[in-house]
Amino acid sequence: MVTKNRITNIAITINLTHHFLSNGMQQNILFLANCINEIPGKNCFLIYFGQLKNNNLIDPKKCISFVEYYDKNNFSFDLIIYAGFNPGQKRHLIDKSRHKHTKFICIQYGNELTDDIYYSLNPEFKKKPKEEVGPLDQIWTSPHYKQNIPYLITKYRNKNIKIAPYLWDDIFIKRQFNELKINDNFQEFKSKIDIASVTVFEPNISFTKTSLIPINIVERFEQINPKLIQKCNVICGKELTKNEYFPWLISNTDIYNKRKNFLKCHQRRPFLYSVYKWGGMVISNQILNELNYIYLESLYLSLPLIHNSEIIKNYGYYYESFDVIKAAEHIEYILKEHKNNINKYDKKNKYLFKKFSPRNSKNINDYNMLINNI
Repeated sequence: MVTKNRITNIAITINLTHHFLSNGMQQNILFLANCINEIPGKNCFLIYFGQLKNNNLIDPKKCISFVEYYDKNNFSFDLIIYAGFNPGQKRHLIDKSRHKHTKFICIQYGNELTDDIYYSLNPEFKKKPKEEVGPLDQIWTSPHYKQNIPYLITKYRNKNIKIAPYLWDDIFIKRQFNELKINDNFQEFKSKIDIASVTVFEPNISFTKTSLIPINIVERFEQINPKLIQKCNVICGKELTKNEYFPWLISNTDIYNKRKNFLKCHQRRPFLYSVYKWGGMVISNQILNELNYIYLESLYLSLPLIHNSEIIKNYGYYYESFDVIKAAEHIEYILKEHKNNINKYDKKNKYLFKKFSPRNSKNINDYNMLINNI
């Protein structure tokens, strides 16, 4: 039953052809749905594309297929949030005309500004931009992309751009224990991770998150303290080796010239598998992309996280901007003291997990206000 003056029934689009561990967007969508379902009087459904599987993550009673919703017109919502996909302009306008009470918004989980810059400069990018839909009643973006709001207002001719709370939960990191068939004894698992070895998880797709600075942090430490780090593995690094410039940079380093088989590049691998197999000192660098699930997963496993995200500067081991020298100094401390201070480290990190939790009353209230004020 649709309520005219109050948003009660809500749907979020999700593309189930992607695995939940394949990218952060899938997890974001589920966290958002869970958070909205915590709001008294609101029901959140998923409009899905792909195949609905029995995975204990999604309630099938709160799922409607894309075809069933758009073709059969058996359902009506007060609010539809385009997240995992949008239906295209033609179907969007049809939906608006047949459900005139429905509000439509888009939530952006990526950094649209830096993506637009990257793809504009990349001559190999041949695809057309994704089809945008409009008009929209509102656009939501993450707090670490607030600097993009003037750009988004101009690009979409929409003044109604709002910041939506960032969410994270531990359900997916716990799920990896089962999917990867790793020992599910949490404390035992953590104790066996080698924090004297470095793993880098940057996607190396655009300039916002690359492995260059993390590798140079390891190089700086090696120059001052040779052979104390056991190894360095770069996830999502295979493509870098196909670029002539990157191997040339690496060829001048001590970690390449003086350490046999020390630095290795790999295809994308699951986070839990990687830190267990290759090492749990996680070194990161970002440009205009300050929140990332890798940070929270690392802290959740009590791993030493060396990062330059000012938003979480009080957690892990923070260095400013591209200061590889300061970052390398953290490595010496980590090797000597991290395990001795693990209880204090874990206790502090719990505040961060609570801050981003879909069950946090502040996040629930903030989303309730966002929705009711559309």
